[in-house]
Amino acid sequence: MEIQTEITRKDINFINDIDLRFMLLERLKELDKVFLVNGNFSTIFLAISTIEGIFKHIATIFKTEILKSSNYPLNSKGKRRSFNELSINDLYLLLKELDILPNIPGFEHVYRLFKDYRNFIHPQAQKSKAWPMDIGQAQMALGLLNASVSHLAQYIFIDKEIFRKLAGNPDYDYSNKVLHLKLHRTPLHSFLVLNRQIANTLSLNFDLELPQGSIFNFVFNFVDEANFKMLRLDNRGNPRFPNCVLHCTQKYFWKGILSADYPHPPQEQLLSIAINTDFPNKIFSFAVNEDSYSFKDKRDNYKNLFDELEPNLKIGFFNEEGPVKLSNIRL
Repeated sequence: MEIQTEITRKDINFINDIDLRFMLLERLKELDKVFLVNGNFSTIFLAISTIEGIFKHIATIFKTEILKSSNYPLNSKGKRRSFNELSINDLYLLLKELDILPNIPGFEHVYRLFKDYRNFIHPQAQKSKAWPMDIGQAQMALGLLNASVSHLAQYIFIDKEIFRKLAGNPDYDYSNKVLHLKLHRTPLHSFLVLNRQIANTLSLNFDLELPQGSIFNFVFNFVDEANFKMLRLDNRGNPRFPNCVLHCTQKYFWKGILSADYPHPPQEQLLSIAINTDFPNKIFSFAVNEDSYSFKDKRDNYKNLFDELEPNLKIGFFNEEGPVKLSNIRL
């Protein structure tokens, strides 16, 4: 009986280029094999080049911001280096500056060190340094790779917006511009929040695929998993579960506070969702297929949705029941 052993972390859904993700997964599988047979040189070369590929992919998303950095590295002639020539430690420092990678003391030195190990693919480079290439260095390279992947695995990148995963395994397909909120073995299925706060205004538009039996929640006022509010579109077809506003007061517990005047989503295959907030003008609007929703309390009194909104908090999405897809997200 063959025992399957995984050495590398494989949760790389933060890579939104599906073709690149497939190629990186093939490298990670190869790493599992070569490390187990003491292929130390191959382990180091594959591990460090994989980190470089991951960092370069993410840096490309934020290329405009990186090129504007006052800390952008210079070459030996004092001129700005080509973006494609940035080394693994350059990329680490620039992505750290954007708060995408963590500020961990010593990591800059480790990435810089392994830039040299990466160059040892050329025998003359290794000879000039006379550094060891044994199991210790291979373990360090794998540890650096797994630490990098573990940190980045908490994120989903949608264009230049960074979302943090709280539950499940949401996945963004860049080529088709689709965010998949998948089923998962948690009470929240797939839950993610925008990594930045909403200040004065928000204009959010997307197309929503909400199959029969599914629930989509737009989260706002997010503090943590035990403190937020949400707008629900409930497509379970049961009159006991109308579209509504809910308040979460402890983890995995929420209660309805307002009901929508459209109790159930339209039956179209694809719904157009528009959400706008404007704190100076006290506006919080929610529209489905250009129909603006109004909300009532339990006494059938209409309530201004803006009264439920608090400034400087985060927004997010989760599906709660059934798979849900969001496409053409414009934020």
